[in-house]
Order: sequence, then structure tokens, then C-alpha cells
Amino acid sequence: MEIEFQNLKELYNRLEPALTCKVADLKRNDYQDTSKKDVWEFLANCKWISAEDLSLHQMVSDILNSSNEEIYQYKVNNNR
Repeated sequence: MEIEFQNLKELYNRLEPALTCKVADLKRNDYQDTSKKDVWEFLANCKWISAEDLSLHQMVSDILNSSNEEIYQYKVNNNR
């Protein structure tokens, strides 16, 4: 069964639990000021920028398995 989203906000809302888990992981590893928006923007602009037909489970996997250091460096380099 394929899930379709009408807009990015719907997709973000569906992925929000995974984003929340990733932020908790970041905080446990001393990346205190990193937000769900930081994780989302890192993936949208670095990992998913040229991806096509990503499934929901692939996106959740990307969120949970992304490097904390890479997310933080993206945030720092983009003045967030």
C-alpha cells in the first residue's frame, strides 16, 4: 500500500515521530541545540535533494541513521 501526501507539511507530520527520536539521540550525544527542523533541512537539502520515489520507511531509516555530526555541521554551516 502506497501512501501519498498532498504536501510537505503532511509528510513532515507523518515523519515527526522519527524526527523527535533523532533529536533525542542528538541531545543524548551533546548536540543540545539541534531541532527537528535542523534534521529535516539537513536531509531535505543533502540526502533527499535528488532522490525520487522515496518510501516512508526509507525516509524514517534516513532520519534515524543519519550522522549526528553531519547534521550538526550542516546546522552550523547554515547559521541555524
